[in-house]
Amino acid sequence: MVDLDEARQRIMTSRSFGKLTDDLDEIREAIRQYGQRSAEKLRRQNGLAKAVLVFLKTNPHRQDLPQCSPSLVLELARPTADSREILHAAGHALQQIYRQGYLYQKGGVMLIDLIDADRQQLSLLEPPLNDAERQRSQRLMDVMDKLNGRMGRGTVRLGTPSPGAAWHLRCAHLTQRYSTRWDELPAALAT
Repeated sequence: MVDLDEARQRIMTSRSFGKLTDDLDEIREAIRQYGQRSAEKLRRQNGLAKAVLVFLKTNPHRQDLPQCSPSLVLELARPTADSREILHAAGHALQQIYRQGYLYQKGGVMLIDLIDADRQQLSLLEPPLNDAERQRSQRLMDVMDKLNGRMGRGTVRLGTPSPGAAWHLRCAHLTQRYSTRWDELPAALAT
């Protein structure tokens, strides 16, 4: 029997882009959004990540285009759930794996080597994060999570995505949401 409340071993956020893109700035925005979402999920389970994996993929069904699927794992300086540190590592990884001349269809961020925040074992070799800095980081992430929970996901985020960027999902063929949206109820006309 699987325990649904059990903490995950890894957390991944990835999406197919709305259209193929080779624009590094647009891909960087997407990776930043995926990294923030993964960090939120990590904090929700009271975990810390020791490493970040970033990947990109081209469209395997478009054999007329050059293909590649680069990925890179970067170990974090110390286990963390701070979005800023995770995004910093993800940005470095993206910079190393991005290759010009390829049209990317998908990207993602995976937090790996997760541990429980309450059972973190400190290293004697790394300089300790002083308690004030650790509490400040924790409070900042708590405030971000509370505001996003109360006012809607994405209310507070690190960096603002460009409107209409290639990585945004296309929603041209959404099914009407009659049962959940008043503005999408069908209108019946009587003649």
